[in-house]
Amino acid sequence: MKNLQKLSGYLKLTFQFLAFFIPILVTVLWLFIDWAPINKAISQEYFLAPIKTPEGIVNFATVELTSLSKFIGCIGQLLSILPYILGFILLKSLFSAYQKNKIFTSTNTQIYKKIGWLAFLNGIFILPVTQVFMTIAATLSNPPGHRYICISCGTPHFEAILCGLLIIVISLVMQEAQSLQEENQLTV
Repeated sequence: MKNLQKLSGYLKLTFQFLAFFIPILVTVLWLFIDWAPINKAISQEYFLAPIKTPEGIVNFATVELTSLSKFIGCIGQLLSILPYILGFILLKSLFSAYQKNKIFTSTNTQIYKKIGWLAFLNGIFILPVTQVFMTIAATLSNPPGHRYICISCGTPHFEAILCGLLIIVISLVMQEAQSLQEENQLTV
């Protein structure tokens, strides 16, 4: 049990760091997107995946971005990481409970359920809206008639929806196990 408590302490700190650091990283990335090292990393697809438009695939490193394009892209990317940030915060509280040796509690099952709903809602709403923002950011500086708003539903959406549903079902199973555990403690 001590190993679980120790590992939970490390993971709690890791998730706390990620929840704080990633939004800052995304904001800095968009503020300095024209800086050569960041632009090169984007061209090699270390940051910012290319956007599919009707005219082809657009890499942000090859697009001349206006201030408005950068702002829309930053908002879009911050929106895309929002479920992860909220998930990190929930995982931090989950591992905090594990660190205190609270394993099967109703609070933990609620945390799992919230994480499942985050993944589910990410697949249904946030991924499509993010795609709209990123497409607008990539094509806003194009001449009239070549600006796009794209929305689609594909494998990443279904993966997020399926993962969310699976986590929700797991939380329901954990809730039943937790209820049985409480019932057994009362009958003994």
